[in-house]
Amino acid sequence: MSYFLISLTASCLIMPVIIFFTRKFHIMDKPGGRKPHQKPIPLLGGLGIFAAFALSLLVSGDHITNKPGFIIYSGLIVAAGTIDDIWDIDAVHKLAVQTFCALLAALSGIRFHIEYYVAGDVLWMPVIDVLVSVVWMVGITNTVNIIDGLDGLAGGITLIAGSAFGVISMLFGYTALNQLSSILIGATLGFLIYNFNPAKLFMGDGGSLFLGFVLSVCSIMYVNAERSSASILVPVIILAVPIFETGSSMLRRALKGKSVLKADDCHIHHRLLKKGLKPVYAVVLIYVWAIVAGIFGVFIAVQNLLPLALFIIICLIALGIRLYI
Repeated sequence: MSYFLISLTASCLIMPVIIFFTRKFHIMDKPGGRKPHQKPIPLLGGLGIFAAFALSLLVSGDHITNKPGFIIYSGLIVAAGTIDDIWDIDAVHKLAVQTFCALLAALSGIRFHIEYYVAGDVLWMPVIDVLVSVVWMVGITNTVNIIDGLDGLAGGITLIAGSAFGVISMLFGYTALNQLSSILIGATLGFLIYNFNPAKLFMGDGGSLFLGFVLSVCSIMYVNAERSSASILVPVIILAVPIFETGSSMLRRALKGKSVLKADDCHIHHRLLKKGLKPVYAVVLIYVWAIVAGIFGVFIAVQNLLPLALFIIICLIALGIRLYI
């Protein structure tokens, strides 16, 4: 609980400072295009989330190894997203930075240990561990970024997913995961106070990419700690909403002959708005989906229900194909 309170307090105190300086230097997210807000909103809330997270991690994360390295890797991702928020950089360049940071993290020990799930010795297993981990970290980092389109949406999804990992960590006694998820929840909740509709502050790409990166690390920590037959699929269930949104978006763009990296206005939240839902109701509905996914994830983790996990994932894949074909 102390990890959460330290992180929450730091986040609540830092956000007004971010708002003051973004207004002073006119770093605002202006309305228009795919953006539903009607007036300029201060950006760079992600810097506040990262600052609160890093401070809390240094002060209280005594069970988390290589804290300086983790802060550096995630800080580089925040920096790339923040530069994009202010000056706009190419998506390929952002992806290159994310891949580099994920590779550094994997080489430093933040990676899946797939050998736990494979019988016998497999040649090049460390290389496979690193490659799979990098793909996972980069993928989940971007899922939160993709779903960030309405007030409170990305932060709320992160809060729900982080809470699911937090519940699992308490039930099974995973101390390091408990600390990391608690710090993440506190930093995110402190930001959400200023981001719920109507938002006073946006997290920007720096924030959404950072939250996705930390959630990917939570996933890796859980899978390595649990080592059950269903554990490798539990993070997929907990993060089902952003993963589904990302997967269906890439499928939609590919079928239209567009780049999978090119943004559009056909995301889940855009579709709900086009159906007449107010932004706050659209966010609440997506929250409900995420909460259901989180509950299923916790239930599958506790009961080790591999068949149920596979069934849910198959249903989500079928639903994604059905929506866009």
